[in-house]
This record gives sequence, C-alpha cells and structure tokens, in this order.
Amino acid sequence: MKKTFLPALLLSALLFNQATAQSNNAFAITSESKGSYNWTIVREIDLATGDVIRTLYNPADNKAVVYEAAIGSKLSNNVNAPSPTYSGVAASAYDSKHNRLYFSQMWMNELRYFDLNSNETKVVINNDKNFSTGTRTDESNVLTRMTFAADGNGYALTNDGNQLIRFTTGDQPVVTNLGALVDSKNNNGIGVHNQCTSWGGDMIADVYGNLYLITYKSHVFKINIQTRIAEYIGAVKNLPTTFTTNGAAVDANGDVFISSAVNAENYYKVNLSTLDATLIDRKGGVINNTSDLANANLAYRDTKATPAVAAEVTGNNAVSIYPNPAINKTFTVQFQKVPTGTYTVELNDANGRKVIAQNVIVKGLQNEKINLPKGAAAGLYMIKITSTAGKTVYNDKVVVQ
Repeated sequence: MKKTFLPALLLSALLFNQATAQSNNAFAITSESKGSYNWTIVREIDLATGDVIRTLYNPADNKAVVYEAAIGSKLSNNVNAPSPTYSGVAASAYDSKHNRLYFSQMWMNELRYFDLNSNETKVVINNDKNFSTGTRTDESNVLTRMTFAADGNGYALTNDGNQLIRFTTGDQPVVTNLGALVDSKNNNGIGVHNQCTSWGGDMIADVYGNLYLITYKSHVFKINIQTRIAEYIGAVKNLPTTFTTNGAAVDANGDVFISSAVNAENYYKVNLSTLDATLIDRKGGVINNTSDLANANLAYRDTKATPAVAAEVTGNNAVSIYPNPAINKTFTVQFQKVPTGTYTVELNDANGRKVIAQNVIVKGLQNEKINLPKGAAAGLYMIKITSTAGKTVYNDKVVVQ
C-alpha cells in the first residue's frame, strides 16, 4: 500500500458517513476504464451528478491488504496476496451502522467486507458454509444482488432467485439461507426466476421492510422478506435499448439512481412509484462501466422526518430487531450476544403506556417473536429489554405500520 493512500481511505470513510446522513452518495463497483468489464475498482460517486468523488480501492495502487477472519485473527498481510476484488465484485451492500462495505466476488463463495474504520486497507472474510450457493461456474448460483434492509440485516440473492441469503453484522455473524423466492400469482408471466428477464441487476430496500429487485433487463419486483413472495410491479420506462440496469441506490430525493455495466454513456434516476426514468444532468467527465452500487438509503423514507421516527435499527450488537418497521404488528427480537438468563421485553407507546411486558428465557443465539395486541395502533413504540438484575441490555425504537 502506498503511504499516501492510507489517510485518503480513512478520510473517505469519514466523509462518506457524513454524506450518507445527507443521503446523496454511494459506493460504485466499476471497471478500471471505460469499456472494460473488470469489476475490481471501488469508487465513491455523487448521486446528484454521477461524478466520481474519489477512488477508495484500486488494486493497481494498493498492494498491501490486511485480511482477517470474521471470527478470529489476522489471516495475511502480504504485499503479494491476491487483491480482495481480483475475480470481480458481483454484488455489494453498505452497512452504515458499522461503516463497512460488504461484497461478494463473482467466482467465490465468501462474504467479505472492507472495514472503512481502519487506517489501513482491511478486508474481513466470512467463510460460513451457509453463504455458499454452489458451484460458481454455474452462473445461476452467483450472488449478483445485495443490500441492507430496514431490519439492519444484509440480504443477497442468486441470479436464478432460488437462494435468498440473510446475514447479520454482530460480533457473532449469522448467515441464513432463506430459500427460493416465490412468484406472486399476479406476475402475469414475468417470473422472478426467468433468465431472460430477471437475472442480474441489483437490490434496494424500503422503510417498510421490503426489498426491491431491479433486474438487468430493468424489470422491477417487490419482495416481501417474510414470505419471500416476489411481486412484479413493472419495467423501468424511457431507457435506451442498450442500457442494462446493473447497479441501483436510493438518492436524496427518494429516487433510484441506476447504472449500467454495458452502456457507460449516462446514468438515470427512476421514480419508484411510476417507474419513469430520467437522465442524470451531468456536466461531463468519464463514466466507467459500473456493475454495482451501494448506500444506506431506504426508499419511501420521509426526508423531513426527525431521527425519532427514522426506520433504521440503531440498537447494539447484543440484540437486533427485525423487521423494523414491524409488519402485521409482529416483529422478531434476535438475542445475539447476551448471557444466559431471563429477560423482560417491554414495549411502550409514544405516550409512555405499557403495551407489552414479556419474559424470555435466553439460552444462546435465539429469536423471539413479539406480537402486538390486536388493538395496538400504528406508530412509534419504545422497546426496552432488561435482565433480572434490572440492567438494560437494549433500548430502541420500533415503528409499527
């Protein structure tokens, strides 16, 4: 690694955190030059203009990489070690809670992330067998779509839609293969598993706990994480015939900024409600072929909302809540790293009235489903989890639709 690169990477991470608060930047996985299909460069771009702000990682400039296991110690710090992106990045997702850029390579069954809090180029590798989707020479098994949802978990999807994988980000990461997506009965012949229409592309998420798949042919599916039902909602309009949608990220105005790995002439933004695409007003500069985009923004977020009603999970590494917002007045508490014992899950409404007080016996990593009473109103609730000794181990907000 060149010494001049280290402070630039750290500064970029700090600036990106500020930018995501303003919701107008994204990470882009690009080729090294226009017309190339070698997806190894990580850049930061401005979603208002499409301009490159800075290059975060380029194998040609940065040879020294610190590798660590997801649970364990340093693996390698060899200047001759392969680049962390050497086989091409197929999918990426930004975890704003921990300031990490997760990614999966085209021909490898590993979940990796750049630790952007580090003052060196640090890549952490998760070899969990549940992240393996089979032989990667079979393109149906390649994870080409990835994002973080409102529940704070990451989700990755194979080309053929037969493997939806969820991964947590705590000290003891949990990877779960949720299984195949299910076509909605209302899809009218446009199936989420169809290679001609529905492979490739990218995913984004909304504040209501849904995922949106935008395929390389620019078809859009809304995915319910709980049921895995994929509902076809239409095709993006007004795009050139040569434009394939390969990257997607939500911008400051709630529109979906899309990029192409094939057509590097322009970027577009898409109104998710109408699926109308409009050209990004650029002032020149080179667009590199871009295979993937990632940022922390959620679709349909009220940009004027106060932090008290934002739909992001803040919590801690000991406990997670999902989905948040809760769906059908039900959510799950995942106990990830708390001592064995009895805990009280207490839910209070915005006026401080107690709605639920439920005891849970925790014996390790486990999920506990919480059902709100039938008469519970939609809105903001406060959840607090305490031990028998009265110690608060979790205190956060839950939004109920």
